[in-house]
Amino acid sequence: MNITRTERYLADYHDKNPGVTARSFAARPVTNGPASFTSSYAALLAALPETSVPLTMLDLACGDGHLLGLLAETLTAHTLIGVDLSRGELDAARARLGQRATLCRAKAQHLPFAAGSVDVVTCHLALMLMDEADAVCAELRRVLRPGGTLAGVVGARPPPSPALDAFVQLYRADSQRTEFAGMRFGDRRFRSKNGITDLLAAGFEVPQFETLTSTRECTPAQLWAWFGDTYDTDLLTPAALADFRYEYLNALQPLCGPTNTLAYTDHYQLFTAKVPE
Repeated sequence: MNITRTERYLADYHDKNPGVTARSFAARPVTNGPASFTSSYAALLAALPETSVPLTMLDLACGDGHLLGLLAETLTAHTLIGVDLSRGELDAARARLGQRATLCRAKAQHLPFAAGSVDVVTCHLALMLMDEADAVCAELRRVLRPGGTLAGVVGARPPPSPALDAFVQLYRADSQRTEFAGMRFGDRRFRSKNGITDLLAAGFEVPQFETLTSTRECTPAQLWAWFGDTYDTDLLTPAALADFRYEYLNALQPLCGPTNTLAYTDHYQLFTAKVPE
């Protein structure tokens, strides 16, 4: 399997940190207007079409199988498939799911499935990281049957935040990063409604969008621990990471209230798009 520099980094990171995405997001409640969900995974699950007919469902970049596990608990008659580039994540998914899902290692641009063989594709916080976004969308269109659904959660522009501003301002220069310095993830079109609509225009109906909001009250140490499970901090050399941690925790302290906590808010974009009949 030929993989790009970015894909090599992502696969290596997740081999070393299987389950990292689920640890970061599975217990973080989100809201969608008046609706609330236990996590962005649960919001994605709620956006899937309701049906009593057994479906073939593919979770792209399935990680340790958290979303597939939720699907298996609620949709027991359906055929579940998980695809990921990381062997470590797939090993964790097999341990979680056993025989409840078929798992395989593959690239999103070259899926090992027949045309029109899948009813639903899901993807949680991975599409915006992928190379060759147009090829990914074309491949998802190929494997989905007419009338099939693509449902994804991607990152979105966050609201103004002094805590995020401090992170960006203090983040280290390329000279203090690992061999992957200067690497850029994915296609920025996957970070906006207009961009997603443009990417899917060739093979899907106009997408439907919902904005998910996650707000949590946390100590500086808790917020740093969350950032510590991101690619940004992983890309720093050990010495630069230690300096960054010290400076960032000091920068957060004046932002805290009397309980030594601060509010931190993220936005995510949930979208669904159907293949024309």
